[in-house]
Amino acid sequence: MPTNVTGTRRGFTLVELMVSLVVCGFVLLGARMMFDGLAGAAHRTMLAAREADRVANADHLTRMLFARLEIGLVGDTTFGGDPRSVHFSTWCQTPFGWLERCHALIALEVYRDTNLLVAHLAPSEPRGNVGVGRLILARGFRSGALRYLNDPRAGGRWFVTWGDGIVAPLAVGVMLDGDTAIMRIGERG
Repeated sequence: MPTNVTGTRRGFTLVELMVSLVVCGFVLLGARMMFDGLAGAAHRTMLAAREADRVANADHLTRMLFARLEIGLVGDTTFGGDPRSVHFSTWCQTPFGWLERCHALIALEVYRDTNLLVAHLAPSEPRGNVGVGRLILARGFRSGALRYLNDPRAGGRWFVTWGDGIVAPLAVGVMLDGDTAIMRIGERG
C-alpha cells in the first residue's frame, strides 16, 4: 500500500529572500533619514539656545554697566554721549570674580556691512584686571540710535546728545530697529 507522504518545504526561495532584503533596506534608509532629521533639529535647537543665551547675557552685561555707573568721584570720570556712542566709568567684573573700576564705551558700529552694538571695556588703572576688549552686544539690526532721558515726567524728555560732564541722565535708551531698551543709570529708587 502506497503511503501519501506530503513534503513540507523548509526555508525561503531566492525571490522571497531578495524581497525581504529590499524591504529591510527601505526600513533602514527611512530610519537613517529620520535620525538625520532629528540630529539636524537638535543642532538647530542648540544653536537657537546658544544665541538666546548670548542675547540674554549681553542684555544683562549692558544693564549692569549702566547700573554700576560712577562719575565725578575720581580722576577723569565723565559721562557723555551722542546718537552713536556713550562713554562713562563703571564697575566691571574681573575674571577673578571681584569688581574694579573700568572705562566703558558703548557704540554703534558697522563691520563688514553688519550693524553692531559694541561695548569697549578698559581698566581704569594701568594694572587693572578688567579684560580689555570689544564685546558684541547686538548684531544684525537695520538701524540704531542712543537717547538720554533727563526728565521722566509727562512721557519723558529725551535728548539726542549728552555733553561731557559729571552729571548723568536718568537712563539711556538703546533703540534698535524700533525697539527701545531703557538702561537705568545707577541705583535710583
